[in-house]
Amino acid sequence: MIYPSGRAVWAAVAGAIPAFLIALVLPHVWYLGLLWACALLAFLAVDAAAGRGRASLSATLTAPPQVGVGGRFTLHIAAGLGTHPRRLQARVGHDQRLSPVNGTGGTLPAQGGTLDLEFDAIRRGIASFDRLWLRWQGPFGLTWNQVVLPMDRKVAVLPDVSSARDEAITLLQRSALADGHAQRRAGQGRAGGARALEQGGAGARHGDEVGEDFIIQRPPARGQAGVG
Repeated sequence: MIYPSGRAVWAAVAGAIPAFLIALVLPHVWYLGLLWACALLAFLAVDAAAGRGRASLSATLTAPPQVGVGGRFTLHIAAGLGTHPRRLQARVGHDQRLSPVNGTGGTLPAQGGTLDLEFDAIRRGIASFDRLWLRWQGPFGLTWNQVVLPMDRKVAVLPDVSSARDEAITLLQRSALADGHAQRRAGQGRAGGARALEQGGAGARHGDEVGEDFIIQRPPARGQAGVG
């Protein structure tokens, strides 16, 4: 498809005003006002013919093979017209499983490179980029050449397991902390029992010693004292 650019429209408007004034002031040479329109049409034809390059047009889309629901990824668009340096503008078509972050198109770098577009995966399934619009201007910038290329770039949108993985890690950490607390409490209980046994043994020995002292130091009975 070829259609005039904004520059061509403004050029036509600018030439219409002098043509009208010439026809108003010099009605016998009104045809002179048509010279600008004829010249503009000639430039448009040359610009359209020189800007054609569909045969040498190449384009590729690069995207990750899969992404999780809620994830964000980058689509790389590369396109060129062979040996003809042109400033290309691109726009990509996608299905409803994807949501663009900052739009679906833009201008490719003049010295090569890629146009990088970010998308959010919002629904599970096989998302696809099915079409690519490309357009470029002729050497005079008076016409746009536009083509629509069928594309077949697919991205598998999978369930997001990162939240489940994070929750599992949190549960494992909590279980490990609970086991550690239980082991520390069990160790403290064993240590307390050992101390209690030690203290109980020491108390028993002390009671035996006191009993022995009492038996040794007990005074003799009164009957035994009279007999002596």
